[in-house]
Amino acid sequence: MKTITYCLALVAMAVFTSAAFAQEPTLTSAEAKFNTTTAGKNGDSKLDVYVKNSDGNEVAKSEGNEGRWDRRSSHTITLQVEGSPTKAEVANGSVTLTLHPHGADKWEFNYKVTLKFSDNSIITKELNGCVLTQNDATRTDSLK
Repeated sequence: MKTITYCLALVAMAVFTSAAFAQEPTLTSAEAKFNTTTAGKNGDSKLDVYVKNSDGNEVAKSEGNEGRWDRRSSHTITLQVEGSPTKAEVANGSVTLTLHPHGADKWEFNYKVTLKFSDNSIITKELNGCVLTQNDATRTDSLK
C-alpha cells in the first residue's frame, strides 16, 4: 500500500511540476521598423501603431509618433507592451497603423513588426507597398 501511495505521489508531483514549467511564453518587447519609399511622411503628421491580440485588444502600442520621415529613410519605434499577453493570443492578432495628418499627406512605406517573447522566440511580420493618406489613414494587417 505504501508503494502505491508513493507512486501516486510521484505521478502527482510530475504532473503539477510539468504544468508549472509548461507556461505559455509572454510578450516581452515589440518594435516596428518603417522604411519610407517614394513619398515621405510630413513632419506634423502623427502615427499610431497598435498590436492587437486575437480578440482585438491592444497588447502593445506607440502613439503620436511625429517628425519628418523623408524618402528612403528608416525609423524604428519601440512599442509599450501592455499586460502579459501570451504568444498564442498575439500570434493570431493584428497590427493597426493610423496616420493623423495635418492637412494633405501621402506616405509610402514598407514595414516590419518584431515581437519578442519570454522564451526568446520571435514573431515577425513584413509588409511592402503600404500607403497611408489623409483620405485613407488607417490600415490593419494580420500577424499570420
